[in-house]
Amino acid sequence: MLQKLNLFKELFSPYINISILHIDNSLNLIDSALEEVRTQNEGNIKYISFIDEDSAKLKATSREFEYVVLGDILSFCKNQETILKLMYKALENSGNIIILEKISNDNKYELLDLLENIGFQAPNCIELFDDFYIFTAKKMHHWDNGL
Repeated sequence: MLQKLNLFKELFSPYINISILHIDNSLNLIDSALEEVRTQNEGNIKYISFIDEDSAKLKATSREFEYVVLGDILSFCKNQETILKLMYKALENSGNIIILEKISNDNKYELLDLLENIGFQAPNCIELFDDFYIFTAKKMHHWDNGL
């Protein structure tokens, strides 16, 4: 598992003062890896415990985070598109979204399409952990929604 967490950490570029938003559904799978990324980059992590869909609706300012990490929450949200649009807004230009979803949810292609339709670029699905897919995508300034 340590090797898989080390590979997961490679998804993060070395930004000094990195700013990460982590909304988590008590998954705790990647918490230690995120803390290492935060420490190495002298950054901060805003943790939000996912209780229901309303707890994932941010009142964040635009372009506040370099990374948004969603830990097994989308399958519990009826309005996935709304949640992802809020995450898009919260990301800095050229920021990244990382989504963990249970493989058993069988929603791989739906999520990839949804990310692309919202305006995220280069959506990808990585099979690293045994029970979870990792989806990644990038917000590119003026490539789609702009903000």
